[in-house]
Amino acid sequence: MHEVGERRHVLISGTARRFSVIAGGPQAAWRGFPPECNTGSRRVGSRSRAVRPRLPLRSAPLSRSHTLTLVRDGDFRNLWIVGAIGGVSRWLEMLVIGIYVFDQTGSPFLVASMLLLRMLPMGLFGAFGGIVAERFDRRRVLIAVMVTMMLLAGGQAALSAAGMLEVWHVGVGAFIAGLVWVTDFPVRRTLMGEIAGAERTGAAMSLDIMSSSGTRMLGPVLGGALYADVGMFGAFALTAIGYACAVAMLLRLRRPERAQPSVHEGTIATLRAGFAELRGNRTLVGIFVVTIIFNIWAFPFTSMIPVIGKDVLLLEPDAVGLLASAEGVGAFLGAVGLAVLAAAAWYRRLYFYGVALYLAIVLVFALSETVWLSFLSLVIGGLASAAFASMQSALVLLNASAASKGRMMGVLSMCIGTGLIGFLHLGLMADWLGASTACVVIALEGLVALAISGWLWPELLRAQPRS
Repeated sequence: MHEVGERRHVLISGTARRFSVIAGGPQAAWRGFPPECNTGSRRVGSRSRAVRPRLPLRSAPLSRSHTLTLVRDGDFRNLWIVGAIGGVSRWLEMLVIGIYVFDQTGSPFLVASMLLLRMLPMGLFGAFGGIVAERFDRRRVLIAVMVTMMLLAGGQAALSAAGMLEVWHVGVGAFIAGLVWVTDFPVRRTLMGEIAGAERTGAAMSLDIMSSSGTRMLGPVLGGALYADVGMFGAFALTAIGYACAVAMLLRLRRPERAQPSVHEGTIATLRAGFAELRGNRTLVGIFVVTIIFNIWAFPFTSMIPVIGKDVLLLEPDAVGLLASAEGVGAFLGAVGLAVLAAAAWYRRLYFYGVALYLAIVLVFALSETVWLSFLSLVIGGLASAAFASMQSALVLLNASAASKGRMMGVLSMCIGTGLIGFLHLGLMADWLGASTACVVIALEGLVALAISGWLWPELLRAQPRS
């Protein structure tokens, strides 16, 4: 959920800009409202009066012309498909690794540990992803990412075919994959923005977010079906082929002209300055607290879906894949709906109540013993997660000063890294109490923490002020 910390230096205009703030999730770019929202004056006859700043009540849909020209652009299309390949592979691997580790060990803690290992590099090195995107040749970095993932998946497929694959191989692979993916999102999306150009950047980011949400549906379905039919070999072989196709597409990519690199302050200095500026901004502190709550008590629940699917609902691997895809269905529908319908004044409430609804859904899913209720709850959970994720970066950028936006995004990346604590917490409890009971406990803990945050930071429950 959550890949954040990159810096954007893009100018998004008109309709595309309004859309990208909502649909862009953790990686959205923002440069303020369009000119029609600014304060100004007009003359009517001999009288003039101030025009009150107006905030667009609704975000407009994607510009059709921008969307069509982007899809027809061979370089953009290739890069877009590369992102889709990576997304499908990531969600496919997460599901099959969870099922495999649980089949081999029967330990929910080890299942959660696989996701912990995958997220560990983000917590340790996430702040460096944006630096890589700014200082190195992005095309070559992205090619290196895909080649590494191709070799990693191919090696695990070979071990599985030879009957030599062990749980520790999967754990090492999860950590390496997490380390490599630290650079994928900032590098790839920055490159997409360069190819699209300033005028079409908003449309480009929105297209990528929609396809990313779609991969959350397709990846688990493919993973469950492949695991049921051909085991881990089939899953890793397919992802290796996908990464090879991605490398071929990237080799055909023309490098857009880049601006001269600017002078960058050190990462530690950036984060230190960001924390200093937080002292006088209560709203931002509250936003970061809610992010920490989601990543410690809500997001880790996804690691228990394969465990509960097999152990409680008694589903086969392909059915577990269909069940896990339900959250992706909700996330996709939510991202599209929010982009078209959400009013800017709702941002804070959508963010706060999205987390509350997600935690309530964790509770329902954990107590459910029927497949239909579990599936429906995950669809609703996907809608809730879309509300949270779509508003996260937008709120940080809207409530930070112009000079501190980059610093605040670095702080946000560190807050997301607290998810490591959540996976460890849930995994240990699941081994001790069982997966369902552990999910009930974390949901209740999260709801209590969220209620306290709402009491301490009532700003989170108010309308987002006009800018």
